[in-house]
Amino acid sequence: MPTDEEQALLDLQVADWTMELQGLAGKIATAKGRNCAIVLIEPKGEGYEDVCPQLIVEDALGVLSRGWPSAFSVTILNRSD
Repeated sequence: MPTDEEQALLDLQVADWTMELQGLAGKIATAKGRNCAIVLIEPKGEGYEDVCPQLIVEDALGVLSRGWPSAFSVTILNRSD
């Protein structure tokens, strides 16, 4: 468990990375010629510590009950191999 000081530094780093991702999202949308949403999905509950990113996205979008959204292209940028 990080100390309060370490956590504060980690929070600042995450904020910096988030700003970088926001800039990249704008560049990707411009390159594609259409708006897109780049989303960070973070589980709030326990039980996801060893779950791969694809399954986290599937749970968040309710893929098992509704299937993948057919009107959207979904790309998971940090897929586990």
